[in-house]
Amino acid sequence: MRIAPVASTKASGRVSLKAGFAGKPVQAASVSLSSRRAERLVVRAEEAKAPAKAEKAEEPWSPPKLNPNTPSPIFGGSTGGLLRKAQVEEFYVLTWEAPKEMIFEMPTGGAAIMRKGPNLLKLARKEQCLALLNSMRAKNKINGCVYRVFPSGEVQYLHPKDGVYPEKVNKGRVGANNNMRSIGKNANPASIKFGGKMYKDGLASDGAGFSRVFDQ
Repeated sequence: MRIAPVASTKASGRVSLKAGFAGKPVQAASVSLSSRRAERLVVRAEEAKAPAKAEKAEEPWSPPKLNPNTPSPIFGGSTGGLLRKAQVEEFYVLTWEAPKEMIFEMPTGGAAIMRKGPNLLKLARKEQCLALLNSMRAKNKINGCVYRVFPSGEVQYLHPKDGVYPEKVNKGRVGANNNMRSIGKNANPASIKFGGKMYKDGLASDGAGFSRVFDQ
């Protein structure tokens, strides 16, 4: 005696559904997204279409003004003070801001104590200001400014010229004393040394390789 297999309820349900739709046209219903998801898509599309914000134009650099009321470092004095030319020509001023009181060596000799905050030091030579500033930048990580003061009271800002120290790259600088060519494109030294050509300084080379005043 054979027993006929009985289909499961799930299978029978599928068969009945297929039989019910047999021969009838079926249209696909459009499924709408949820409101939250649709809002997110709209917001993201607007963000993508939004134009980029224009960057703010950089303000031109201007030299800092010298405050004559800035206190000077604590210094007992030495024989190397301002020269007589400070009364008839000019003297130089170095200003900086210190994070704390520190002892430093004066370029004219002796030791001084820089005050916490702004400091102003008068020196006779520009080279003295640059030497002291370089030592403070190397040892104490302190930046400063150099000014020239004339007897009339006029103040001229000197260093750093464009607000950035010379050893660093800064936008807008123009090279000086540069020959924009490779070393292989240099002229033959013999053609210049023994060619008898006139130089920019009005000198010409003779056959022996020495420069002499060009004879008219």
